[in-house]
Amino acid sequence: MQPSENTSSILPVPAVPDSDPEARAWRQRDLMADESVLFYTLSSEARKEIADGIAFAEANGLTVETVEQQDFRIPSFARDVPELRERLDTGRGFFVLRGIEADCWTEAEAEIISWVICNYLGQPIRQGIGQDRRFFTVADKGAANTDPTRVGASSKRSAKHSDNGCLEARPPCYLALYCYRSAAQGGDSTIIGARSVYDVIKSERPDLLPLYFDTYHFRSPQAHVWPSRGPTVQKPILEVVHGELRIHYARIMIEPGMEMAGTPLSALQREALDYLDEVLDRTELNFRYVLQPGECLVMNNLIALHGREAFGAGSGGRTLKRFWMWRRHIGPGLDPVKLDLEEMA
Repeated sequence: MQPSENTSSILPVPAVPDSDPEARAWRQRDLMADESVLFYTLSSEARKEIADGIAFAEANGLTVETVEQQDFRIPSFARDVPELRERLDTGRGFFVLRGIEADCWTEAEAEIISWVICNYLGQPIRQGIGQDRRFFTVADKGAANTDPTRVGASSKRSAKHSDNGCLEARPPCYLALYCYRSAAQGGDSTIIGARSVYDVIKSERPDLLPLYFDTYHFRSPQAHVWPSRGPTVQKPILEVVHGELRIHYARIMIEPGMEMAGTPLSALQREALDYLDEVLDRTELNFRYVLQPGECLVMNNLIALHGREAFGAGSGGRTLKRFWMWRRHIGPGLDPVKLDLEEMA
């Protein structure tokens, strides 16, 4: 069903679960009161295993494109992964990993290490057809970036959004941003939870709530879609899947996507998105953090949005490595039969 002027009067709002509201419906003050869940630091034993893994990779000519799970083992980290997944799946929905120590490694070595870390947390997936097969380098590409939807390839402010992974039938469950080089100024990362957003809208503008559960056309980034499947994908902004409140949003993709589909935003839809943008920028609803070299921000991409403030040129420029992952441990996993059955359910 396509959105219309009368959407708010005809579309029902799905029942949103109340399970674990304290963890999901967080405010900035809640995070500051419990910083222990915001950070995770690799143990000295894990760092030794990482050094051994890099030595093995170099001795055997392995790169980030060729290294596999069996080539690089970090058992000390593996013991902590189930608890970290719990933070993503049922807790706040994100954490900052520390201890990779960017100044100890070349950029190529840091790419291998961060890929291996993410490979323990989930199944890394491609981000492009002919490139970005294992990760995407988030850096200012200047004039070389010709896709207006790829704000991550510029130094501009990136408004709140989810990474939809339009190349695949399902979006990435997890997103990781490993910081190899920080900006001299700016570049703060921000995160806001879907449940917090929903609660505010329900309290302040319940008349607009149905519009967020309707379906919108998103213009796909040029590198993230098969050309034969068309230039847009259709998603709701809010939805409930298996009892989980999820959010999909990128204003920079919705407006052109609706135009391309021949269903431009109505006045009511535009009002709803304008109001949503205002809610997303509220300081008290956001986690704000400047990633330092060697730190990795890991988040649940299904239940939270992230953004980034503009940054200036620094020593070599701000450089992050972005990884997309599917969950290995929930739902259909990696069995192609179960994946397809899940899609058709």
